[in-house]
Amino acid sequence: MEENVGKDNFRKYIDEFFDRLELYDDINNGHHYKDLIKAGIDVFLDKENGYNALEIYRTFFMIYQITPQYKSDDSEENDAKIVAEPNTLLNLVNMMKKYEESTGELVEKQRDHLIHSVNVFLLGLAIFSQNVNYRRMYREYILSTDYKNYYKIDGRISFEEFFYRWGIAALFHDIGYPVEIIGKQMKKFLQDGVKSISHSYEADISIDFKDFNEFNSIIKIKPDFADGFRNDHPESKFLDLFKPTDIMAYNISKEFNIEIKPLLKHLNSFVNIMGESGFIDHGFFSSILVLNSYGYLIQKYTEIYDIFYYPIADSATAILLHNYYRNVLQKKPFELKQLHPRKNPLAYLLILCDELQEWNRKSYGAKDKGRNQINELAIEVTDERLELEYVLKGGSMGFGFSQDKEDLLHGILNIASVFKKSFSIVTRIEHENDMVREMVISEIQVPDVLMRNVEKLAILIHEQYNETIKRQYDEKIENGEAVDGELKSKYDNMCSYGDLSPQLKIANIRQARSIPYKLSLIGCEMANLNDEREEVLQFNEQEVLELAKMEHEEWRADKEESGWTYGPVRDDANFIHDCLLPWDELSSEIQQLDIDPILEIPHYVHELGLKIVETKTRLLSVKMHEFFMENHDFDMEGIDEKIVGFDELPDYIKYTNYKLTDFIVKKLEDLDYSVVEKNAPDEAIDSLDGDELDYLAMTQHEEWCAFRRNFGWKYGEIWDDQLKTNPLLVDWEDLDDQARYDNLETLESLPLLCSQVGLKIIKNI
Repeated sequence: MEENVGKDNFRKYIDEFFDRLELYDDINNGHHYKDLIKAGIDVFLDKENGYNALEIYRTFFMIYQITPQYKSDDSEENDAKIVAEPNTLLNLVNMMKKYEESTGELVEKQRDHLIHSVNVFLLGLAIFSQNVNYRRMYREYILSTDYKNYYKIDGRISFEEFFYRWGIAALFHDIGYPVEIIGKQMKKFLQDGVKSISHSYEADISIDFKDFNEFNSIIKIKPDFADGFRNDHPESKFLDLFKPTDIMAYNISKEFNIEIKPLLKHLNSFVNIMGESGFIDHGFFSSILVLNSYGYLIQKYTEIYDIFYYPIADSATAILLHNYYRNVLQKKPFELKQLHPRKNPLAYLLILCDELQEWNRKSYGAKDKGRNQINELAIEVTDERLELEYVLKGGSMGFGFSQDKEDLLHGILNIASVFKKSFSIVTRIEHENDMVREMVISEIQVPDVLMRNVEKLAILIHEQYNETIKRQYDEKIENGEAVDGELKSKYDNMCSYGDLSPQLKIANIRQARSIPYKLSLIGCEMANLNDEREEVLQFNEQEVLELAKMEHEEWRADKEESGWTYGPVRDDANFIHDCLLPWDELSSEIQQLDIDPILEIPHYVHELGLKIVETKTRLLSVKMHEFFMENHDFDMEGIDEKIVGFDELPDYIKYTNYKLTDFIVKKLEDLDYSVVEKNAPDEAIDSLDGDELDYLAMTQHEEWCAFRRNFGWKYGEIWDDQLKTNPLLVDWEDLDDQARYDNLETLESLPLLCSQVGLKIIKNI
């Protein structure tokens, strides 16, 4: 294969997939979701890093988020303005990412699974778009089932049905990997420990999963959830269709003509088998997590239960099979032959792409860090051939790497059923010393908002941008001032949101999606209009400035993560931007582009049929601060001793108070208490006992000390905001009696203070 052609093919194949993809919500509800996910993919392909990978996860999940109406629309009947349910799967993806980055050196072998999963997803799209054999067998598989709610265009299965099922299977096939990491860590620790005494020692360890039955259970909200599927499949009546292993065992037994009882017995005892064998199959845990998450959401938000028992179960079964097929089903007592795509096309493709995806995989494990890495991929896919060339910038993957990879896949999959003439893998090494440099990954945790609301916010933000540019341009003309080239270019290129490039749309989406995060940092949140809390109609000057600075830094990080660099003259073709500077170095005109949308956030939110209110945490923080100020002496250098108002405090103290209030709520949970809304049915407590107060006061003080030290504070005999010294930055046992009493007295009043802001503390039963 020609070098440059092969490198360009991957992107071309993905483009061709999207040329044929039509999304239901774009056609029927006027959205631009395909543009958004494609823009995110284009950015990722330009710069493959964790930041851009997470954007693809977020966009995919929000497009296909399970909501009170399965298809997003703007009908008046749909009053679900906010989704408060956590994105469980996205949380697990973030957890996997953090585990890999933070704990990788504690295991021998471990590589990236976040960027890897996105590339697996994209490789599957490329193969699907180019190979008619696979597409035909996938379509036949869907039509062979009883499921009729598949995505269709003119009565035929559309590309979106594959896109949806494959996205879930590929993007979430490794979310259970932290379980495997924990097992590897424990084994390495124990083995390193005993060998430090003597190399003659041998030791092993396994994880004992005591509550597997609890984990292997979908929360039952609707008792009739499985009735429709059970009626269509009477042979499933002896199964518990709220148990993920039963659901997947049924699918596998039907697809591969396996007797279900021994298969079900093996799956239900697989945790014990893994413990005895000394290995962990993270795909097993990933598949159960997918079914548990979607089973809960679908019961809660939709009546279309077939979504779960067909598309979701199909994707989850593929996730299970991506390791289970080779490690279990091809061995005794099952002894299955090579997997044919007609049996389970998603599992076939997931195994293929998971094994082939070797490029740009960052190493975290102690031994893997010393390995050479594949840097690039050249690929050619047709109806009859799949040819891959791995490109290394330096070093070697070892003797026989390509042949071993081919032999492995031929042993697991019926390759000739899809690629009839040729299937080859070669490795080419470029003798260059410069290797892939590491990326700095910036993560932003954002509360969940429905995708259609995010899109509305993005449109409003873009309209505000146009208004600001027009105002600045008109002021220059009216004052007889020269209009510089940058402002003239922005003015001439103003357009509606619908006419923006996909990349600029996704930039506005990023800004819109960060609004809830920005609000949370100043103690606010979005709420329905009937919420009893007073609406926040505007932010104070200090809040506006801080949020505008934050917006600029988020924009700057987004640009830099996407490959842009600073230059005095903007050059979009070469990813050079003249505004990639610290806030203080920007002109006032450029700063205003960030300030104006912050000023308009209350208006944007109101346009959604919502309002901004202070969070209950903020209100409780205010009450706790006021109580402390009214009952204790306050002596801080640089702060007016007459200050008692919470809003007059410096931002760092406000932020600390918010964090500590959240911390106290979590610590109450450790004591089997919960902080709930005042109208919850459980009876409120009116006091905490002495031991409980001691525990809360001590842990709160420790958290406060750690938080302050992280920001450069240290112990000092006087409290000085400029010098960052504080006499209270000592261990709890070293605090004087008065300081301890002050903390205890405030916490003793916590039940009363909660009641003043519409909350109460209850004892968990």
